[in-house]
Parts: sequence; structure tokens; C-alpha cells
Amino acid sequence: MGLGRRSVWLVVSQMVELGLQVILPVILVRHLTMEAFGDYRLLWLIAAGCAGMLPMGMPDTLALFLPKSKQLDQQRYVAVTAAYMLLIGIVSGIGVAISMYWWGPTEGLRALAGAGALFTVLWVSGGMIDYLPVADERGDWQARAVIALAVLRTILAGAAAYWYGSVVAVFYMLAVVAAVRLLLISNYARKYHHLGRTAPTRWHWESQSTQAMPLGLSSLLISVRRQADQWIAAALFGTVQFAVFALGAVFGSLVLMMRRAISSTFMPSMSKHEASGDWDAVIDTNNRANLIVAFFAVPVLAFIWCFGEPIYTLIYTSTYIGAVPVMRILVVSWLLQIVELNSLVMLAGEMRYSARISVPLLVVSLVISFVGGYTLGLVGAASGGVVMAVLERSLILRRLATSIKWPLSKLQAWGSLLSMTAICWGLAALGRLGYEYRPESIPPLVGMILTGIIIAIPYLLIARNRGWLPHKIIPAPAAN
Repeated sequence: MGLGRRSVWLVVSQMVELGLQVILPVILVRHLTMEAFGDYRLLWLIAAGCAGMLPMGMPDTLALFLPKSKQLDQQRYVAVTAAYMLLIGIVSGIGVAISMYWWGPTEGLRALAGAGALFTVLWVSGGMIDYLPVADERGDWQARAVIALAVLRTILAGAAAYWYGSVVAVFYMLAVVAAVRLLLISNYARKYHHLGRTAPTRWHWESQSTQAMPLGLSSLLISVRRQADQWIAAALFGTVQFAVFALGAVFGSLVLMMRRAISSTFMPSMSKHEASGDWDAVIDTNNRANLIVAFFAVPVLAFIWCFGEPIYTLIYTSTYIGAVPVMRILVVSWLLQIVELNSLVMLAGEMRYSARISVPLLVVSLVISFVGGYTLGLVGAASGGVVMAVLERSLILRRLATSIKWPLSKLQAWGSLLSMTAICWGLAALGRLGYEYRPESIPPLVGMILTGIIIAIPYLLIARNRGWLPHKIIPAPAAN
């Protein structure tokens, strides 16, 4: 399957994943109390934090090593990653069990210790599913797995909430899904890389960990900073208000999932170009990946921003309408995430710089979020991550321009990205204006669907004219 088709497959799978992540809370907020839903969001934050921070870059390096390695070496790198992920899964599960049982701030959280620990072990251990298939350039396999798991998660967790009204039952069902996820990636690794039959050598452990550690440290600090505002909100306002804050951030994974899908698909090609010294091709590939993410993500973010109140009222009920201002603040940082720079930083050998600036950025982010939360409430707690996202992107871009001797103005397709953003926000604002003046006989859901269809038409026409469509961004492979 070609690069373009693999990218589109993965984007579609991530859109389905995001859609079901939005749909599941629709069920939960109607069948769990606000306290129980807050406990659910807090435990999910903990598990996602373990899955995002503890891998320390080990699975990310698969896209760097596998395309350039012989078959036996590939098998050993996969074995290293699988063993490491299992180890951190067990460690994180034990940590969750102990911390929640002994120090859980509420009785509901303490009751979740067992189910939460089981889910965390399985979820973290199976995290390689997000990296290995695309490193093998089998993104279509990963896309199908992501869709199937998202559907299974929504059905089982939603059914548990509906029938039992218990967050404990919800997490036991989530543990079942995590077990299926782990089984899928284990079978994949066994089929294509003989997992369990090839032992890694000390050299493979050292070479992979040496490459991964700077990336992992940077990713850990970035993940901490990305979640810091949620931890501060939980500490300052308790689980009920945290539930509101968490729903403000519910769309935050949109860009992250799409960017991961696209970037991991393009990363093997970028690695090959860098190995041959062709930085023109490396920059061009990264630009095209970011434009594809922007093509899908920017119009969705613009629509969510402009239609915040009706969306949240319809989906999560008016009880959680306070999440809209938080969402609008966070959209700024989500837009910045469209420009993926980690792959360029890794290939340019600047991971140490990225890790070095992450520490002071994290400290400043924590201070801004805490002071903002204390003085301005939930909106203030969201501000630290946004300010730091702007500073981080600025510093990394300047460092890359200097390191690879590339003009900052040409490091990304800035003109296309800014034009796409302006057009999408303009169309979404006009759509919201039309929505407000719709006939009273048209219900909110129908009105939003019709508005979305209407404003999508000029967007697609403009995108076609400007060459923003994915099949135009990715050139057809040359004939043999």
C-alpha cells in the first residue's frame, strides 16, 4: 500500500477513535454521577500519563531502526521494545494500585485500585501497537486494529455504565479491551518479527536505549507539561470540577492522534532520506505530513471552537457547559501541535537540546497554570500549557533552522498553514451565525449537521484549488 493511502487509512482510524472517545463520555455522563465521572477521568489521566511518559522513547525508535536494519536485527529491536513495554506496564500497574489504595483522595478512587491497576498494566504493555505496524509500513493493519478496539471499548464500557452505573465495572471492561489490544500486538510481533523466538543482545539494548533516552526524556517532560494543567485542576478544584475541566480537554487528542498516525507513517521515509544526506527530501516530507494533518484537523478545530456551546450542551448536557471556555483556550495549543517537529529534532540530533529546554518550560508552565487556576479558575489553569506551547515551538524552530542551516521561513509551509486556518475559522464563524438564525423548527443537531455540510463545500473547493487535498500533497510514485 502506498504512502498516501496508508496515511489516509491512519487518519480515518484516528478520526473514528476520536469520535468514539467523544461518544463514550456521552454515555458515561448520563449514567454516572459527577463524582464518579470525575474519578473515571482522573484514573484515565493517570493511565494515559503512564502510557505516554514511561515508554521513554523506546517504541518511537522503531521507526528509526527498522527501516535501516537487517531482518535479524529488526527482530531483536522489537524484542527489546516488547520486553521494556511489559516491564513498565507491570511497574506502572503496581504503582497505581499502591497509590490509589493508600492515598486515594476519595472513597470512589480507593475502590478503583484493583480495576485501575489491572487496566494500567494491560494498557501500557500493549502500547507498542501505536508504533510497530507503522514502522513496518503496515499502517493499514494498525488502522483496522485501532477502529476495532475503539468500537469494542465504546460498546463494553458504555454497556457497563448503562447496566451497572458503576465506574469500577467500566474499568473492568476497559481492562478487557486492553487485554485484547495486548494480544493483537503480541500476535503481530510474533508473526512478523518472531517475538519470543529471538533474544536481543546487550548491544541492541544499549544502542536502542542510547537513541531513545534523550527522546524519551523530552517526551516525558512534554507529556508532563501537556497534562500539568489537568493535574493542577484536579488538585485545586476536586474531582467534580475536574470532570468539567477534563471535558474541556476531551478534543485534545484530535491533533495528537492524527499527527502520530501521519508522522509515524512518514518517519521511515524521512529516516531513509536523512541516511542518504538528502535534507531537502526530509523537510519536504515533514511539510507534506503536517499539511495532511492540517487539512483534517484545522476545519474540525474551527468548528468545535465556534460551535462550543451547542456541541457541549447537546453531547454532555448543560451541566458541563463550563467546559467550553477551557476548550477555547486549549484550542490554541492544539493548533500548534499540528506542526510536528519531533521527527526533525530526532533526525537533526537535537534531542538533548529539546530535553534541556523542557525542564525550565515545565517549571514556568506549572507556575502559570497554578497561579492562573488560583486567580481565574478553570480557564486560568489551562493557560500555562498554552503559553509554554508557543515558547517551545518558537525555540525548537529557531534551533532547527540553525542546526540544519535552513531558513526559518522555509522550514514549514507557513503560508498554506496560515491560509488554511484563516479560511476555516472564517467559514466556521459564518456557519455559527447562520446556525443562530436557523428556523426554530430545525433542532440543534440537524442544524449543526446541515451547517457542517454547507461550509464543507467551499472548504473542499478552496482546498482543491490550492492543492491542499491529501492526494495532491502526496505525489504519485514514479513508474519503474
